[in-house]
Amino acid sequence: MFKGFFISGTGTDVGKTIISAVLVKKLGADYFKPIQCGKNILCETDSDLVKKLCPKVKIYSESYLFKSPVSPNIASQIEKKKVELKEILKIKKEKIDNKIIIEGAGGLQVPINEEYLMSDVAKKFNLPLILVAKTSLGTINHTLMSIQIIKEKKINFFGIVFVGTNIEKTINTIRLFSEKILKKKIKIIGIIPKVKKVTRKSVDNFAKLLDIK
Repeated sequence: MFKGFFISGTGTDVGKTIISAVLVKKLGADYFKPIQCGKNILCETDSDLVKKLCPKVKIYSESYLFKSPVSPNIASQIEKKKVELKEILKIKKEKIDNKIIIEGAGGLQVPINEEYLMSDVAKKFNLPLILVAKTSLGTINHTLMSIQIIKEKKINFFGIVFVGTNIEKTINTIRLFSEKILKKKIKIIGIIPKVKKVTRKSVDNFAKLLDIK
């Protein structure tokens, strides 16, 4: 059986890759980033970063690796290579005994081609979805919009990881309205502080802050 979690965020640069690395460490899971668009300032892909932070992790190669740091549909147009959903889903046929962390690109409503959005990819994998959200200004709107999409598409939702300062009123507001939207209790998996540089040691420390098995 295909086991693990699908990681999405309320937008770009919310901390999905760091949270993915933390989950890989905590769960002893494998890692897969289906679509990579561009690299960071150190010329690393997200897979490179996860490997650096969790050296023992098994990483599955990207289905698509694009040079431009833009949405997948635009990146694929630039390189004249269409993203096919069936290509991304091939990994489901692999014999994977471990849990696997699958990291989406951008937020849930980022297009991967002219037909599908990242939320459709999450829906197809049907793994419990973990939403990564900031605690800074603007997060209430972005998080609740993401929760609304999760409801409308009936995505298998597990809970939220917050990145940033523990702003209790903001988190409680998101919890309250998320539960109104989904009509059920939601799980706050943990709150991870934002740091200037993430190291293997900080990943180990962050893993202790997440309520997940």
